[in-house]
Amino acid sequence: MSAAAPLLEVDRLARHYAVSRGAFRAKAVVRALDGVSFTVHAGETLAVVGESGCGKSTLARQVTMIERPTSGAMKIDGIDVVDADKATLKRLRPTVQMVFQNPYASLNPRKKVGTLLEEPLAINAALGTAARRAAAQAMMAKVGLRPEHYRRYPHMFSGGQRQRIAVARALMLHPKLVVADEPVSALDVSIQAQVLNLMMDLQQEMGIAYLFISHNLQVVRHIADAIAVMYLGKIVEYGPKADVFARPAHPYTRSLLASTPRLRRDASRTGTPVSTTVDAPGRARAAIRGEPPSPLSQPSGCAFHKRCPYAIERCRIEVPPLEPLGAVLVACHRAADIDR
Repeated sequence: MSAAAPLLEVDRLARHYAVSRGAFRAKAVVRALDGVSFTVHAGETLAVVGESGCGKSTLARQVTMIERPTSGAMKIDGIDVVDADKATLKRLRPTVQMVFQNPYASLNPRKKVGTLLEEPLAINAALGTAARRAAAQAMMAKVGLRPEHYRRYPHMFSGGQRQRIAVARALMLHPKLVVADEPVSALDVSIQAQVLNLMMDLQQEMGIAYLFISHNLQVVRHIADAIAVMYLGKIVEYGPKADVFARPAHPYTRSLLASTPRLRRDASRTGTPVSTTVDAPGRARAAIRGEPPSPLSQPSGCAFHKRCPYAIERCRIEVPPLEPLGAVLVACHRAADIDR
C-alpha cells in the first residue's frame, strides 16, 4: 500500500433505505451499506467483491456522488464529500467517472460515437468544436478504436468494442478515479481479458485509480492490487490481493474462492484440464451453503453465522469488528482459530 495520502478515503460509510411493508405496517430499514471503511491511492485498483445484494452497487453510487450517504465520512482527493455544497460536488464529479456493466444499455443508440465522447467535454469543459473533436479522436486511439468509428452508431459495434467506447467516454475528462461496476461481466470470456488489459494499460499510462466491482474472483485476480470482500453491507475481509488469495481469513472469502472453478492438469489423463477447488495452501475449501438472509431481517451477531461451518454461540450474539490478522483486516471471531 502507498504511504501517500489516499485519493479516496471512506470511513464508516452507511446508506440506509426506508422500505414500505404495506399500508398498515411501519417501514423497514434496509442497511445496504453498514459502516464500510477503506482507502484507494492514486494508480491503485481496489476490487470490491461479494454476492448480489451485498451493497457493491450502492457503494458505487456513493463514491460517484449520485447519492448522499446516510452517515459516515468520505473524502476524494482530500475534500469532504458528505457535507459538501452543490458547487463543491459539481467541481468534484469530473474527477470520478463510471464504467457501467452493460455496454449495450449504457450508450445512447441515437448518438454517434464522436458525439458520445464529446458530450462530457461540452458539459464540463470550455472547449471549442475542433478541440473537442481532437480530444475524442485522441481518446479513441488510446482505446484501440479506428478514426472511421467516429461517425458510427453503437449498434454497429461488438460488445467488446462498445465497452471500449464506454471506457473512452469515462476517461474524456481525465478523472483521477474510475468506478467500474462489473465492466466485463456482459462480455464473452474471450473478450474480457482484452478489456481488462486495456484498462490496466490506461491505468499505467494515465495514473488513474480504479474501484473495481465484481463477483468474479478470477477477474479480480487479474486486475486488483487490494480486495474488499463485502457481505450484507459490511466489509468482512480487506487486504492485499496476494494475501487474500493465498490465505483467505474469513469463512465467507474461503467459500467464495471455493465456488470459483479453476483448471488444473489431470495427470491420469495425459494433461486433460479438469476443475478443481483446492485452496492455495493445499487445504480443501467448503463451498458456500444456503442463500443470504433478507436485508429486511438480518440475523443478530455475525450476519454470516447461519451459513458458516465454524460458527459458535458468540457468533450468533456479537457482531465481529474488522480487526488485523496478519496482512489483512478480517471481521470474524474465529479467524485466528481457522487460520491455525
